[in-house]
Amino acid sequence: MKAKKIVAVFAGIRIPELGEDACNGNFRGGLEDLAGHVIEGAAKIGIEIIPITYFYPFHWRTDEPIDYGRAQFQYGLDVDIDFKTRSVPIYTVSRAGVKVYGINDPNAGKLYPGDDGVKQRQAAFLGRAVHALLRKMNLKPDIVWCNEWLTSLVIPNLKDDSFFDDVKYLFTLHTLAPEALLKFSKDKFWNFAVNGKYLPAFSYDGVVDPSLAGVALADMVNGVSPENGELCRARYPEHAAKIKGLLNGVSVDHVLSHHAKANNEVGPTAFGIWRAHLKDKDDLISEVETLTGVKLDSTMFTVGLCRRMTEWKNEIIFRDIRKAICAKRREVVDGKRGAEADLIIAGVAHENDTVCRAWMEEMKGWMDESGLRGKFVYIPYYSEHLRELITKGVDVHVECPWPGWEACGTSNMLAKINGNPNVATRGGGIKKHGTEFDLAAKTGDTLFIEPYNAETLYLKLKKCSGWFYKWVEEDDELWPTFRLNNFLGGKELDVSRMMEEYDAQCFEPMLNP
Repeated sequence: MKAKKIVAVFAGIRIPELGEDACNGNFRGGLEDLAGHVIEGAAKIGIEIIPITYFYPFHWRTDEPIDYGRAQFQYGLDVDIDFKTRSVPIYTVSRAGVKVYGINDPNAGKLYPGDDGVKQRQAAFLGRAVHALLRKMNLKPDIVWCNEWLTSLVIPNLKDDSFFDDVKYLFTLHTLAPEALLKFSKDKFWNFAVNGKYLPAFSYDGVVDPSLAGVALADMVNGVSPENGELCRARYPEHAAKIKGLLNGVSVDHVLSHHAKANNEVGPTAFGIWRAHLKDKDDLISEVETLTGVKLDSTMFTVGLCRRMTEWKNEIIFRDIRKAICAKRREVVDGKRGAEADLIIAGVAHENDTVCRAWMEEMKGWMDESGLRGKFVYIPYYSEHLRELITKGVDVHVECPWPGWEACGTSNMLAKINGNPNVATRGGGIKKHGTEFDLAAKTGDTLFIEPYNAETLYLKLKKCSGWFYKWVEEDDELWPTFRLNNFLGGKELDVSRMMEEYDAQCFEPMLNP
């Protein structure tokens, strides 16, 4: 692998080294999580990566100011925008041994605000600030890697400066969900603060589209799974030749339970992984009690998920099957025999999402229903810590987005790496790395929700429940075997594998066409 210098620009990065509050204030979902893993993966395989992101002044959940006391102030950066110069603080912090540059614009507000005009101003300032920062550092990278439309304006700003003439650009689309592909009326183009000569790259049908601009102006584009790559090519057919689909990854070392690591010192076994899982389950149950006052039973089959709430992630799929999932095995509810499970759903909808905000209120009400009290919990919260506790501590993790809508998904990877099976929609990343469990051969690691509906989800969870209780009550070894398949397969999801693939399919071909 040839030496190369890559500037990676993200709108937010999950950085545990900032401390819990600052980390969570800059982390709202899978993209920020992935960004934190990417930094570690690049370092592992010897790529020099220079990450640049916003350090938002306010926390998205609390609206309180974020304390960056664990970061190091470097200098004030002068940024020219809208015929004025503004000076903003630049901080650095080490993420897995790599220096991350944080642009602490006092006017940036918070990560993913509800006002589209504010998002446009964030993107415009980021485009100008990254240019100013690289100029101040006298840094001309080999590649600038931009992620999602909020960073796409970096490309025309750098292309407009001859200092960066030989730089190559990779643009990554992490989702094709409509709310992430914002478009603006054509008269709003000038709010992007880019040279007017780039207007054709943004424009079609009377609107300006910063995602389209990223695709059009980049040397190469990628989606974050093979399926997502196919969908990106279909969406942008005129640019299809330069669009790839590459599977995401996560840092196994970061997300693997410390209980599993202790067990793994002498090599993984089905029973050792199970013993480690029981400790993770106890950790989860303790946290659930702290957050909700509900003490779940550690001997029960436990199902859960912790995801950002949006319509297409479809957490409400549990509405018509929740009582059957939680009912005892000898009971029949609505014509369905109980799965005897405890069910944990955690997540928060965007403050502007009235549909999913209503789901949140509905799920809170489920906790007091007959048959669900003490067996179902909804936690209106989302953080790195809670997501990791749930993906490590549940017996089965559920990922149930509408088919074709999940670009990749990292929560399923966290579960798999820790030996916890997924019941999932066949789409996104798990469509590539998951294999349907074959009961006869005892191979595979996933149960797919096919056909996609609540009834299938119930049936797959009921099947898992049966295997679980046969193990804990009768010592049938199918369940620990299923779990071991996941644990062993999870090793292939390490972010170093992802970065090796990016290097082979994107970075090297761009530099050596």
